[in-house]
Amino acid sequence: MIHERQNDGKTKMKSTTQRRERERDARRQAILAQAKSVFAERGFLNATVEEIAERAELAVGTLYRYFQSKEEIYVSLLFEAMNIFYDRIETIRASDASPDAQLRAVWDFFYEFYQSQPEYYRGFIFLHNEGLRDVISPKVMNQINRYAGRNFRQVSQIVQAGMDAQIFRPVDTRLAVDVMWSLLMGLAQLVETRRNLDAPNGAALDTLHRQAFDWVECGLRR
Repeated sequence: MIHERQNDGKTKMKSTTQRRERERDARRQAILAQAKSVFAERGFLNATVEEIAERAELAVGTLYRYFQSKEEIYVSLLFEAMNIFYDRIETIRASDASPDAQLRAVWDFFYEFYQSQPEYYRGFIFLHNEGLRDVISPKVMNQINRYAGRNFRQVSQIVQAGMDAQIFRPVDTRLAVDVMWSLLMGLAQLVETRRNLDAPNGAALDTLHRQAFDWVECGLRR
């Protein structure tokens, strides 16, 4: 009986701990969801923890129980996006599709992700701001570089597979991926800039996206 009561007590403690962890994770995700909007609207440098806490309907002190700083919130969002990229690209690489079909699938995923989660892309754009070096530690910057490098290597391996299969001509694989990513970011910025300026729209992003990949693929093929 004593042994049963001890086991029952341990089970209840474990259940309580697991529930608290789930609640903490849920609260962190709720904070990140609001932070994503604040960063998209205000930019990393102009956004404040107070604004994020207000959006999340929390006291600032409560928010600090989940994140130590604005930097930690921002980096958590970046890593979240980079992990989504990693998982999706790995799925594409594991498919039976040919390397050229895989590369197109990656390109289409870039576009679909932007369409569904534009705030993440605006977060990537903030990395271009030199002021980030003043507020993000070198250690964290190295972490960001490692995550980004990991994802770029995945796509580089698809390009290499296309070269090995004699589908693509010999190229610098990393340079090819750099061009693809730069094209996507540039096209997204172009469309959003036109929207912000209330300028003539020109071609829609989906049209620009398809045409851009056709040009990239034309340059890669033997």
